[in-house]
Amino acid sequence: MEIEKEVAEFVDTIKKDPFKYYFQNKENERVKWEEDKVYVDALYQGYLDACRTFKWEKDGKDNKEYIREIFEEKEIVGDMKNYLRADKLESFDEIHKKICVNLIEKCKERTNMTYGQAQKIINMAFKYLYCCKHDSEMEERFKACHMPLDSFSLEWFKRKFKEKFFSNPDSYSENNRELPENLFTKKGEKKLKAESIGSWSSMQTWEEDCKKQEYPYEFYAHVIKQYCKENSITPLQLDFIVWSKMQKIMAAESFIKTFKDDDEENKEVINSEELEPYDILNLKTTLENRLSEIRPLICK
Repeated sequence: MEIEKEVAEFVDTIKKDPFKYYFQNKENERVKWEEDKVYVDALYQGYLDACRTFKWEKDGKDNKEYIREIFEEKEIVGDMKNYLRADKLESFDEIHKKICVNLIEKCKERTNMTYGQAQKIINMAFKYLYCCKHDSEMEERFKACHMPLDSFSLEWFKRKFKEKFFSNPDSYSENNRELPENLFTKKGEKKLKAESIGSWSSMQTWEEDCKKQEYPYEFYAHVIKQYCKENSITPLQLDFIVWSKMQKIMAAESFIKTFKDDDEENKEVINSEELEPYDILNLKTTLENRLSEIRPLICK
């Protein structure tokens, strides 16, 4: 199954503790789901993925120690553990919002954490936990988890849904709430507008981002959820595929664009076919031309 291969490849990218520890044993026998530590470690690993975007108070305190102490408090860990292990299945959307709001509140003394930063930590924590050996009951609960939103997943979102019409609020809202018209393209098309796609680290909730003229977190979560239902995959599983794919695509495009001032003939072909410049699916000619330029550089 493809997802198993993608999960294994993601696990191979985990080079830092604390979560590297859990994969030194390929069977994940060290994971004790009844203890708090695995959840605290998953949260901290998620923080390491998001920490470059944080602006902390410059008071000399250890920021990593500060946030780890917050993770070690019972409330956030308790909500995560109860969702995955309690007898009663709760709504993940509700639990997710509760944990994010709680984390933002607990950290406000030393940083103005955004909802986008909070979702990255929480969603990545569940992604790391998914990689550990778990039973079929937990597998069912992971199905409702969200895709972590970052630069790769937002770029995938933009490319995947750029032609989708959002004329019906039900297509992008769990509660059929309507977003302002100016967040979409003009002329009544209501397609994605690039300017309305902000960075993941500045992302806010429905009410806040509507004021900022950007799509809110709930918009992305709902559209991705609907897409996953139609394609028999879960948002968390989709992320393993999207993250790996977009990382490679964007790296390749970035490399190719270092030579973008050349090959006017290829630019004309692209424009005549109304394709985006250096579209990754239409790069054969571009790649051949670039290789002719690259070989002399690296073979001298």
